[in-house]
Amino acid sequence: MRSDTAFRTPLTLLGGIIFLLIAVGCSIPQPDPQKEMGELAPTESWDSSKDTGEVPDDWLSAFNDPVLIDLVNEAQEANPNLAATAASLSAAIAEARQANAALFPELDLQAGAQQTHRFELTQQDELLQYEKNQTTLGVGLALSWELDVWRRVSDASKSAAFAASATAADYAFARQSLAAQVTKGWFQAVTNKLQYELANQFVSNFEEALRIATARFNAGEVSAQDVYSAQADVANARQSALQALYSTRSSIRSLEILLGRYPSADLSLADSLSIDLPPVPAGLPSSLLQRRPDLIAADRNVSSAFYFTKSAAAARLPQFSLTASYQSSAENFGDLFDASSMLTNLGINLFQPLFDAGLRKNQFLQAEAQQMVAVAQYKQTALDAFQEVEDTLSLESSLEEQVKQLGIASDNLQKAAKVAEIRYKEGETDMTSYLVVQRQSLQSQSNLITSRGSILTNRVDLYLALGGNFEAGPINDSPAPPPLPSQKNESSKQK
Repeated sequence: MRSDTAFRTPLTLLGGIIFLLIAVGCSIPQPDPQKEMGELAPTESWDSSKDTGEVPDDWLSAFNDPVLIDLVNEAQEANPNLAATAASLSAAIAEARQANAALFPELDLQAGAQQTHRFELTQQDELLQYEKNQTTLGVGLALSWELDVWRRVSDASKSAAFAASATAADYAFARQSLAAQVTKGWFQAVTNKLQYELANQFVSNFEEALRIATARFNAGEVSAQDVYSAQADVANARQSALQALYSTRSSIRSLEILLGRYPSADLSLADSLSIDLPPVPAGLPSSLLQRRPDLIAADRNVSSAFYFTKSAAAARLPQFSLTASYQSSAENFGDLFDASSMLTNLGINLFQPLFDAGLRKNQFLQAEAQQMVAVAQYKQTALDAFQEVEDTLSLESSLEEQVKQLGIASDNLQKAAKVAEIRYKEGETDMTSYLVVQRQSLQSQSNLITSRGSILTNRVDLYLALGGNFEAGPINDSPAPPPLPSQKNESSKQK
């Protein structure tokens, strides 16, 4: 009777302690995702566009440039920064799997052999039939499993899974951003090439003006001032051409870096820029939150932070674990599995920190603060995304009007330059007036080229801001990241 009472008393005490710890654990505040997230209430339609049609995918084909498509595909395969992002995703997936592995029991195998040498056998050793050289074999299995009573482990696993999902969205956005960078880099390089060709054209124009001024000076029709003015404009035009050549080569090198190539500036460029583009439906502002990869990543980071906070809160509660072990030792291998050599053990353990100098409490407070950071970053990312769409939509209509007006100005100034040249040859106007019109024509044509390039780069920014895919199909259907080198080796071995 006494032994039965003695057995029940520790269990009763243990049960009371567990009940008390549960009560304390339940008093720990849990995060409320809905309360923390608040409401992001975008307008029903964009202020800068009323076209709420579905945002198009495969936007790269809208530029109708096969060379550009090949360059974007090359960058997707060879860009080092994208490869680093893919590797980061692989690491995040591996980390999530590690966290998920903690939900399952861990089984370890232990085996060994030990040799004992006795320099001299005592009488007792002889009675026990010990030998001078004795070998002992041992084998054992150890199993441990934490009982996830408070969902600390499962919440940590969910946190890691959402973090990996956020990294996957970051990788998707990196692919879209790279496609946009290559496309804009291509348009910039072609724009600079056209500026260089225009500069060379005006070098020829100013050289012709110098020839005319020299001929008229030799004929005594004008003063040396006309010759000096013409010579100055030739020099300025040549300097502008050199600067345009440098800008062209520099932009080609920047593009080659995106392609993962050596920056040798030997990439062939298109001869013109077409701005005949289809209109772009802008969709609804509310759908942007589910479409843009960077917004999806920010949302997943919020979810990861919430589950991490819950796991940190549960870490302050008692932890229960099951342990089991099997051990056997014998001198011969065949005796290892004899019942007389086997020893088994089964137990349940409780771990509850009583004093840690505020370690777990501050880990929880740190997780709460990180959770607030994730929420604030999500809101800011969303607001920035809304602004990007509004700005690019507004700029597109403005640039279209600018190109229209610059085209009119450029055509008229070119006509005026031809008239001024004829009048100067005939002595009806002076060199200064002639050169002024030439400079105005040059600047107008240069501005037109720049604005045409700006229309194309802004269109790329618009596609990126709206969350359209440069490939066919939605972004979520984009290819998975390439495997790491070690994964490739394992795949080849399996084959």
